[in-house]
Amino acid sequence: MTDPFRREAAVKEIAEVNIVPLADVSLVLLILLMVLSPMMTQDMLRVQAAAQEKEPPADQAPPPPASQEAKEMVLVVALHASGMSIGDNFFRGPGEFIPYMTSILAVRTDKKVFLAPDAPVPTGLVVNMIETLKRCGASSVALVQSAEGGNPPLPPAAGGR
Repeated sequence: MTDPFRREAAVKEIAEVNIVPLADVSLVLLILLMVLSPMMTQDMLRVQAAAQEKEPPADQAPPPPASQEAKEMVLVVALHASGMSIGDNFFRGPGEFIPYMTSILAVRTDKKVFLAPDAPVPTGLVVNMIETLKRCGASSVALVQSAEGGNPPLPPAAGGR
């Protein structure tokens, strides 16, 4: 007598990989990354927008004229392969530059410094100059690119400063 609930043929094994769960998980991760990546980049980029000037309310007195306030000029340090310069002052090494820069930053209210390195200056010197400016008292140091003509020409080799 044959059993109706028993099969005689052997069960064939499935040798194929089921990729449906893999595709589902991949799509869910892709959606999560698409949603979260703009939020992460906004947190990493801290851009300070320029403050827009607002007109004072009519009941407040207007601020004093700009001529009465002495505005500080932007402090730009040009870094050359042979030294550094601030305006017309040229320094061959950090020995004479550090005391000069410290004295300038001590009397300024705006302690931001802009560093304009020449193209042939090695990256290590630029990083060293940023650290030196911070030690001299700069609140922040920003790298800027000089005009296409480059930084002003260097003074003659005989001049020490």
